[in-house]
Amino acid sequence: MIKQRGGEDVLEFRPFLKGSDALTKGVTRGRVSPYKVGLFVDDLIAALFAFGFAAWITGLSQFLWENPVQSVAFLVLSLMVIAFFPTYNLYSYHLIYSNKNHLVNLIKSFAWSLLALSIIVFLFAYPDLLEGTSAILLVFLVAIGILLISRFFGDQLLHVLKSVGLSFLAIGILGLLNADESPILIEHWFAIPIGFLLAVAIVLVSRTLLVHVVFNDWMRRRFRRQVAIVGSGQEAGKITRHIVDHNAPFWVSGFVVPEAVGDLDIPVAKDRLGELKELPQIVEEERIDEIIVTDETIDKRVLISLLDYCTSEGLSVWFPPQLMPIIDVKLYIDNFCGLPMIRLGSQKNTFLFNKIKHGLDALIVLPVLLLLLPLFLAIAAAIKLTSPGTVFFRATMMGKNGKPFTMYKFRTMLADTGNEAHKDYVKKLINGQIREDSGKGGVFKMAEDQRITSAGKLLRKFSLDELPQLINVLKGEMSLVGPRPCLPYEYEIYKDWHKKRLSIRPGITGVWQVAGRSAVAFEDMVLLDLYYIYNRSLSLDANILYETVFAVLGRKGAY
Repeated sequence: MIKQRGGEDVLEFRPFLKGSDALTKGVTRGRVSPYKVGLFVDDLIAALFAFGFAAWITGLSQFLWENPVQSVAFLVLSLMVIAFFPTYNLYSYHLIYSNKNHLVNLIKSFAWSLLALSIIVFLFAYPDLLEGTSAILLVFLVAIGILLISRFFGDQLLHVLKSVGLSFLAIGILGLLNADESPILIEHWFAIPIGFLLAVAIVLVSRTLLVHVVFNDWMRRRFRRQVAIVGSGQEAGKITRHIVDHNAPFWVSGFVVPEAVGDLDIPVAKDRLGELKELPQIVEEERIDEIIVTDETIDKRVLISLLDYCTSEGLSVWFPPQLMPIIDVKLYIDNFCGLPMIRLGSQKNTFLFNKIKHGLDALIVLPVLLLLLPLFLAIAAAIKLTSPGTVFFRATMMGKNGKPFTMYKFRTMLADTGNEAHKDYVKKLINGQIREDSGKGGVFKMAEDQRITSAGKLLRKFSLDELPQLINVLKGEMSLVGPRPCLPYEYEIYKDWHKKRLSIRPGITGVWQVAGRSAVAFEDMVLLDLYYIYNRSLSLDANILYETVFAVLGRKGAY
């Protein structure tokens, strides 16, 4: 459907949506995949059988059968074998159809599971390490070790943290089940490597048969996913040829273009499915699961409308890197059947995710605020000694869905200064009159602003002026991670697709802060925020928080 807005044509899919808001109502089309269910059940049975067999040959099976608490401990240890399978996307269609990629990711997953199991056995073997000052020293040494290796193995940091976290979680569960005795499998620890090695062998064989023979060969037509490509140029032909040539578990249903598709250099003929405004009917009729956008001329407002529609319908959207170069430069990109691609995924269980995220924010912020009280007092004294005025600056900002709220910051400017210069700067920036290569400021920050105090320069350099926003997080107005809020006069001159960056709670830090902080052009910043909105997860939040520390310490793009 075409609507007129401000004298311009804007593509709208909303009449076809089953939910009123794509980012808050969740997915209406999502369904449980028998492919993933079958793989998970197979992995679970393999792990339980392997550890059960190990218990049998070591003479522990009868004891486990008669002791329910020990049986639960047996289950927990068995599940550790497959704990990293979701981390390495081992239930993902587009990543495990390749024998090589599947095998490599299985081996990586098993390696991290082995580390977690080793930590569990070690800590049960030396329980004194978990008591009193020894526990504090252990946590301190682990934290220092992780911080040191993270600079050399940064890509693996989250996996290290997950291994340590899962091992401590397992120890906590086992301790709650029975505080008086250790799990029998750990007392007879040699049963664990036997079970682990047997589980590895069984899973490798069963997955090879199930994925590469049953699913990708015998039942290929049933399990491959339907793809529609928006665009018909050279890139569309390249992707289609790649899917066919590599026998990927996808079927390109056709192309969504305004006119009939010309001859493409692809192995098979593909049809024109219709125009972009007909996409809802095309998705319904062709049972489309994924959308690939290759049209480099697509208007950004149309693109955002397309993303909203796909989010509400549970469809993932893929882009070649050249369509969003800022993502390719600043972030790690995904891959589609071996091709480097940018993925914007649908947000499932959004309500539950938001509640969990808010709860975790509060659990983190409350103790941090208490620890930072001495620093707050020192900053307050520095502000008072260097300039007259209040310690805190209270600004009216636009939050989720354009709702205003009061944001707290340490004052870094002279009191009672006007904001006309900043208004003019922001207007020029959003209208594209100021570019990131101009050598000044960047997004919303003016370099060499004469209104900034001597203490304020130091606070801004290390982003210490943002610390009072932890109070906004506790109040539920902000999150630790998310798009930055904007001032009302900024919001007024936003284009409609710019406003999409405020469709979730704003954050203290976000993707563009760690990707370049102020040294990022405005529309690139919006694209980075949209990337976060459509791909947000707890693991992504943890990664952003971690990178924020080094971005601040490196003073990258700070003014």
